[in-house]
Amino acid sequence: MWLLAMGGIPLLVIAVDVLTSRRITNWLRELIFTPEDTQIYEPRDVIWAWALLFFSAFLVVWGLKELFMPTKVIEARDEGLAVKLRGPFHKPDLIPWGNIADIEPGEIVDEGDVLLLLRIKLFSRGELPEHPWGARWVETRTLGLLAEDWSAPPAQVAEQLGQYAVEAARRETRARTARIWDPT
Repeated sequence: MWLLAMGGIPLLVIAVDVLTSRRITNWLRELIFTPEDTQIYEPRDVIWAWALLFFSAFLVVWGLKELFMPTKVIEARDEGLAVKLRGPFHKPDLIPWGNIADIEPGEIVDEGDVLLLLRIKLFSRGELPEHPWGARWVETRTLGLLAEDWSAPPAQVAEQLGQYAVEAARRETRARTARIWDPT
């Protein structure tokens, strides 16, 4: 994400330059063309500069947002796992703990590259998408979340999710037991 934000900055500078003083673009034009073959700016150049400005501003803002507040790809909740499977502007899908058979690290070979995965084995696919975003169905009921860009290795994430599932089950059991024996 840092590289994405950094990549948008030169585009942003050029777009602002074309729309304002044109110091950089005039300097580049003088380096490339002789004075008698000089190019002039046309209205389409300004239109492209506006498009470049909006696109580069989006890249920089989105890259910085993802850098400082990354999108949660997977989140453990008391009800189950919330997994981002439908793209950037959709709510995460909730997989109940009762539908999860196992969570383990894994690998998959894709066009010669070995990609790290977090494998979630399910009892049933339910309402999960046929073609998940940022994940793959590696077996009929095994979802593989691509973990290449994660800050923690998939083995550590699998262990933490397993511990959270056990704690969530304990909390749920205690809550039910407390209600049965509570006289109020």
